[in-house]
This record gives sequence, C-alpha cells and structure tokens, in this order.
Amino acid sequence: MRIGWNALYLRKGVINGTSIYAEQLIRAILELDSDNIYYLYLNRECADFPAPDAPNLRRIVCPISPSYRALRYAYEQVVLPLLARRHRLDLLHSLNTIAPLILPCPSVVTLHDTRFVVLSEDMSAFRRRAVIFFTASGSRRASRVIAVSEFAKREMIAHLGLAAERIEVVHSGAGNTAPICYGEAAAAIRAQYGVQQPYLAAIGGGYPHKNIPRLLEAFARIQADFPHDLVLIGKVPPNVAPEQLSERVRTTGYVPHAHLPTLLNGAEAFVLPSLYEGFGLPALEAQAADVPLICSRAAALPEIAGEGAYYFDPYSVESLAEALRACLRDSALREALRAKGRANLKRFSWEQTARQTLEVYRRATRH
Repeated sequence: MRIGWNALYLRKGVINGTSIYAEQLIRAILELDSDNIYYLYLNRECADFPAPDAPNLRRIVCPISPSYRALRYAYEQVVLPLLARRHRLDLLHSLNTIAPLILPCPSVVTLHDTRFVVLSEDMSAFRRRAVIFFTASGSRRASRVIAVSEFAKREMIAHLGLAAERIEVVHSGAGNTAPICYGEAAAAIRAQYGVQQPYLAAIGGGYPHKNIPRLLEAFARIQADFPHDLVLIGKVPPNVAPEQLSERVRTTGYVPHAHLPTLLNGAEAFVLPSLYEGFGLPALEAQAADVPLICSRAAALPEIAGEGAYYFDPYSVESLAEALRACLRDSALREALRAKGRANLKRFSWEQTARQTLEVYRRATRH
C-alpha cells in the first residue's frame, strides 16, 4: 500500500502530546513495516522532523507555515487531496484532529480529545468554530477514527455525533523515551534549571485546563510543613498570577526531551492536576521516570494511570493539598506508587500502538 501521513499541524520547537504521538508512532511503524510506502506531509518549518531515514519513507515538504492556520486549513482541504491523487495513495492518516473532507482514497484521522468543544477559553471563537466544523465533518467522512482512550471515544460520540462502530481505541505509548541520567550528570541537569532537591515536579503549559493555579494554592497551604520546592517544568500558563509564583516555586522554561525524564526522576513526586486530558502522556512519563504520581481523577487520567497513582479531586484545592501531604509524609506510600507505576507501564508501548494502527489501516482499506 501507499500510505500518507498528514503532519502539517506540527510546529517547530513545540513539544506536546500530539507532536510526541506523531514522532513515536511514525518511528515505530517504520521499524515494523518495510513493505508499505509512506508519504510524510510536512510544513516547511518542520522539514527536519526527526523521522527515521527509512527506504520506504518519502518526505513531502509543503510550502505552508503552521502559524497561519487559515492557510493551513485551506491547503489541507484543497491541495493535500491533489497530492494524495498524484502520489496514488491507498490511505491518508491525519495524525491530529483535522482531515480533508474530500479525498481520492480512504481516510483515517486521530482525535486526541474534544477539548475544543468542551473548553473554549484557550482559542478564539472563530478558530473554535472552524476546528469543530472541520473535525466533525472530516471525522464523519473518514473510514476509521482513532481515539487514544476509551474516554476520548465516549467524548467523540457525545460531542461530535460519531458512530461508535467506526471509532477504534488505540492507546498511545509511554511518551518520552529519553534515558534517565543519574549522579553527577543528573545534578548538572538540575543545576542548569536552578533546581535543588528535595522538590515536587509538575508540567506547566500554555492552557488554563492544566489547572496550575489550584496546584499553586495547594502548595502554598502545605509548604510550611515541608522543605520541598515546587518545580514547574515548561511554560507558565497564562492564568497564573505573578503573586502565585513564590520563592519556593521554581520555573524552568522550555526543557528539551533529553532532560525531562531526569528532572522528573529527581523529584519526590510528580503532580498532574489537569482538568481535561484525552490521554495523559505526562502520567506515563512520570511512571517511566520512576517517580511517584499524584494525579487528577478527571477525564482519561484514571484509565491511563491505572493503579499507579494517588488520586485527588482536581476541582478541590484541599483535596489536592491533602494528596500532597499524604505522599510527602509517607515514604512507603511513595515506594508503592513507584512499583505500581512500573507495573502499569507494561500496558503501553509504541510498538503495540504501531501494530494496532497498522491493523486500522488494513480495515480502513477493505471498504
């Protein structure tokens, strides 16, 4: 078969769940499959996307920028179908949410969540309407839709009206695959970001639903009882007030993939307070870094983190503060969470994701 991957949405230097999904899925499929020919459609800013140098991979760099979304949407809807015809594709897999409405071949689209329907505070009204229209229309026309969790599947049925029988649940792998550094190498990485042990770790981000203000309020309630700092990895969300960033809160700014597992591993615990996740890669990244996970009970997170987490109500600051207290006071609890996290990780691998995705391709092209 000749299979296309629509990765036009990727943005240079932006590392998130959808970019990790694209990179790891493509790598895993190319390691498994040397028979099919793959066409990877990239925007010009991501021409150096780190895909393997496989003989059955063709990179197609398109003359668009992901920063101009309206032009990207137009290119996806008008030009990408022409490229699919020119390259005689048997299937096009759109790796993140939006797929062409009209194609000369079967379509598969991965929907990571329906946050753009449920939450509206992180995008303009015009963009939200455009994303809902193209997502719902493209997904209804697709031969198969891949959901990354059972929760995400239920959300698609409820909010987009998709038929359950055309949605395939394929869990992602365990996120970041970079090795953990120890000893002096780990200390050097922590020093680079001004981080000193002991500390709690959390990942910030650019979206309000990451729920960082409640985490900061909960940490403020317990910090007098413990020597730990709180380290916010990545961007500080826009809904965080400057006065919430006390001297006990460290912010790292951008952290490359290679450093993240080491920063997580050095923490006493990792806190994931998010209100909405279609999958929740940070939960698995924490478990892979062998750090105790204190996790929100919202959305897909219990499905993904399994028994390897200490859960709390993310809408309750006191519930979160009590979870922090319980884990910081009890070393046996932390060790049990580490062990359960390692066991939970066995349910996830990028090789398994790749095999299941290839099976979705086969089913999609039979009709």
